[in-house]
Amino acid sequence: MRRLAPILALAAGAGGLLLTLGVAASPAGRASGAIPTITIAAVSRPPTVTPKLGERGYVFPVYGSAAFGDTFGADRPDVSGGWHHGDDIFAPLGTPLVAVAHGVVFSVGWEKVGGRRLWLRDDAGNEFYYAHLSAYSPLAVNGAIVNAGDVLGFVGDTGDAEGTPYHLHFEVHPAGLLQRGYDGAVDPTTYLDAWRHLKRLGYGDVAVSAAAPKAGAVLLRSTDISTASGLDPASLARVLAPAS
Repeated sequence: MRRLAPILALAAGAGGLLLTLGVAASPAGRASGAIPTITIAAVSRPPTVTPKLGERGYVFPVYGSAAFGDTFGADRPDVSGGWHHGDDIFAPLGTPLVAVAHGVVFSVGWEKVGGRRLWLRDDAGNEFYYAHLSAYSPLAVNGAIVNAGDVLGFVGDTGDAEGTPYHLHFEVHPAGLLQRGYDGAVDPTTYLDAWRHLKRLGYGDVAVSAAAPKAGAVLLRSTDISTASGLDPASLARVLAPAS
């Protein structure tokens, strides 16, 4: 009986590489003890462009001091494409997260990887993804129209970030790459470096409370700033005013 010779095939696919391992057929058509076919899932490649977004007046998505590095494209085997689609911005638990631009909020809710997450679409059609929130503000409602600087939620570690340092996972999806689906994300680092950091939320300096919100909570105390706008000087004053 002739021994079966293994065959290794490597083919280029649309998204990456496909590896198949099989065996040559025996003369009698028998394949006793044949090596089973093994398929390695194809992976996509992150875009290398950072197009202009076509808008002005963007603000940094995390209020006050925060730290981040360029981790876009790093290996992430548990997500679509196998790579990190954004940057992680580290800040204390409960730090306010703000809308980067005027636009519409959508897809608010839970996702197993992103945890409490939401999306924002600006007036030019660009989309921005916020993940791992500890809590939402009352403005985090599907279809809500918000201004740049409006508080949408608070830093946390929900989803697959549980137990890691508190941070916002932030992504930029330019309008011209939306046809690529989730893999149309581009490196947010140059945008984040350029966007204005808010030091005030409308009225006076606001310190982040050491008593962070519990996961899923919406802050409704007298010191709640979740409905404040970073670009409206009177908005925080109205929020802090005693209820009539």
